[in-house]
Amino acid sequence: MEEKRFTVRVLDGKTSRKQNGFILLEMVLASSLTALILLAVLPAAVQAVRMFEYGCSWQETALQGIHLEDTLTVSLSTASSLRVTDSSVRFLTDQKLRSGFLIRQGIVYKCLDDGTVQPVTGTEETGRNKITVKPLEPGCPVFSQEGECVRIAMNLIHEAGCIWRCELWIRPGNGIAYEAS
Repeated sequence: MEEKRFTVRVLDGKTSRKQNGFILLEMVLASSLTALILLAVLPAAVQAVRMFEYGCSWQETALQGIHLEDTLTVSLSTASSLRVTDSSVRFLTDQKLRSGFLIRQGIVYKCLDDGTVQPVTGTEETGRNKITVKPLEPGCPVFSQEGECVRIAMNLIHEAGCIWRCELWIRPGNGIAYEAS
């Protein structure tokens, strides 16, 4: 005859029998349930992180777009003696100082009165630009003179895929004629 081993515990005056090895089964079940819960939650957590990073990219692009539009509008609305090319616009400020904007390697620069340039867009502190400027449509100039207005048509494109459309018509010396962003 085979002998079976049991553990007997007395709790609150009641006796209970427990088979050897039952704790191992409980640990396997608990580990399996934990793994299943983690596998169910992990894709949602990864998606949440991706959406957060995309939101940060969109915010960075939008802030640079708003700053660029404001800088162009304020500078050009009081300008005189304009000289417009496909990738630059030069003018005299209301203090009769030479200034302008130009695009070089996907970055918009403001030409200062002392002959230096200062970036208006881009993130050069990391050594590479996450946001670049491209014409609104292929083959279309970024800066153009249309009647009395200067037309500015460009897209700010973030490396994550966010696009900020910047299309302005500014009447120099008189203020904004039309803005579509």
